[in-house]
Amino acid sequence: MSRFLRTSAWYLERLGLSIYRRQLVFYFRPPAAQAPAPTILPGAEIRFVRSEELEKLGYPGGWLSLPEARQWLERGDSDCLAVIRGGKIAAYMWAERKVARIDYLHLEVPLPAGHVYYSKVLVMPEHRKLGLARAMHQYLAHSEPHLAAHAACVTENLPMHRLFIGSGWQPSGRLDIYKLGPLKIYRVERAREGRRHRAFCSRPRSEDLFL
Repeated sequence: MSRFLRTSAWYLERLGLSIYRRQLVFYFRPPAAQAPAPTILPGAEIRFVRSEELEKLGYPGGWLSLPEARQWLERGDSDCLAVIRGGKIAAYMWAERKVARIDYLHLEVPLPAGHVYYSKVLVMPEHRKLGLARAMHQYLAHSEPHLAAHAACVTENLPMHRLFIGSGWQPSGRLDIYKLGPLKIYRVERAREGRRHRAFCSRPRSEDLFL
């Protein structure tokens, strides 16, 4: 950021008008033949967990608090996939089935029928570098290959980019938010029919991101 922009941002902050830009890169995995089941660590299991199990399994919080996670599961439109080691959740991620809740960009976007949005991957520090995030994605490719799957990550998260590319996902677009106080402008970039399409909007629609 240039000195002028830093100074402008400082003055705007003093006026109560926060200014920032955030960006997500989106990935897509089309429906395909069933993938092989993942190889998991001895003594570990991967499965979807129920609301009443979260506390017993030591749900670690992170992206969602325990009450929020319970609410998501009880609402019936999202599932929590977990890697369980030693009777406790070592890693988890969410499968959002009706609405993609993209908290980082202050968005909720309806999902078309037959589409799913995978989000909020968390691996506990003591269980990292064991391939748990990759194993969860492999489990989903094995258990629900018929779905058109979407996911996103920040540009700086190089390990997740490598995971997606190495697992056969395709980059499908980029979404930026420019925020000045209460004003929010989104910039959508998608690759369609071999060409890049860019558009600015006040709120992205389902077809802007997922079709």
